[in-house]
Amino acid sequence: MLDFKALNRVEGILTSKKFFDPRNALIMDSVLKLKNNNEPIDLLTVTQTLRKSKELTAAGGPIYLSELTNRVSSTANLEAWVLALTEMYLKREIAKSAARMAELALSPENDPFELYNQFSTELTDLIRDNIKGETSHVSNVTPETSHNIEMREQTGVSGLPTGIRSIDNVLGGHQNSDLVYIAARPGMGKTAYALSILLNMAERGKPVAFFSLEMGRVQIVYRLASMLSGINAEQLAKHRLDRDTKVKYYQTVDKLNALPIFIDDNAGITVYDLKTRIRTLREKFKIEAVFIDYVQLISSPKSKGSNREQEVSAISRGLKLIAKENNLPVIALAQLSRSLETRTDKRPMLSDLRDSGSLEQDADVVCFLYREDYYNKNSGINTAEFIIAKHRNGRTGFVNVNFTPETMHYSDTIKSQPENYFEL
Repeated sequence: MLDFKALNRVEGILTSKKFFDPRNALIMDSVLKLKNNNEPIDLLTVTQTLRKSKELTAAGGPIYLSELTNRVSSTANLEAWVLALTEMYLKREIAKSAARMAELALSPENDPFELYNQFSTELTDLIRDNIKGETSHVSNVTPETSHNIEMREQTGVSGLPTGIRSIDNVLGGHQNSDLVYIAARPGMGKTAYALSILLNMAERGKPVAFFSLEMGRVQIVYRLASMLSGINAEQLAKHRLDRDTKVKYYQTVDKLNALPIFIDDNAGITVYDLKTRIRTLREKFKIEAVFIDYVQLISSPKSKGSNREQEVSAISRGLKLIAKENNLPVIALAQLSRSLETRTDKRPMLSDLRDSGSLEQDADVVCFLYREDYYNKNSGINTAEFIIAKHRNGRTGFVNVNFTPETMHYSDTIKSQPENYFEL
């Protein structure tokens, strides 16, 4: 009411619901009403607006409004006041949620995991809706884009390298805040691909996290040890090691122990669990990429009237938010519909993504794996097609990469140059 332009500095953050005193909430509503109508905001116009809506008495009357304007002489500290107001509002709302959750927890029919998901969702939404990021002028963003260009010139990639040059030539590595889906039919080698590039990143000193909703952590370590040592994966899994191979295995374990790899194999994990754990890993261990195996196994709280497609859509949106909020690439594996098995050409297409078209919509990059030898054992082909079906900031097409079945490892072909790229 002292400076009508001051509201522009806190617009979207300062709302009437943040005031504990109902008088102040009514006054704030009137201020925002004037603002939305492009009318001047001052003591007189606010008083008139409250009088017209018959809320002047409930808002404390003319004397109270006058007292408010007399208490301050400047709006210089407005942002600090709004921050303090927001913090007090958040504490009240958290206390209300906690009291309601405590009451629900005493009811024997309520599932504790659903209560946890509900409470986590409420708190996450509360904080996200009330702590806004700043709008950036273009000049604050161009240094980052210039850095990316320089990185591409120096290293051939602008993001986090996969370690497979033919893929990096096209994608430029995985970019921060990108949601990347790697999709294929069961048995095609999705997990093998994810672990291959995770190992490549870790060997370059990049801390990475692998969330496995399907395989146990022991099986994952066997896979990593096989890739790193060259020991047959089946030999490791069945513990069939001769003396020399065992020595080689333990030497590999020493190397593996030194790598910044974090594994979480908790089944039934939700998006909200992922948010919490990834935020902790980001803060504590500075992880630079997250792998999730696989998206359709992520749990979702059941809600009335929802179907699996809607649940997967909500999960996909949650994964994109995780990538953006933590400023790192999230590489999620995904299953494909079995309908492609009925086609003569079994190469995957975007329409084959299972359960939700939202996966395609939310993703920055969608890639498929296709191996001819999976369908034709006598093909003699030991390469796989890495198909880039969606690339928000670049080309689509496919490249050939090597797949070694003995160690379940993806790597460069002998000739992994730009000409290895083929347009779709």
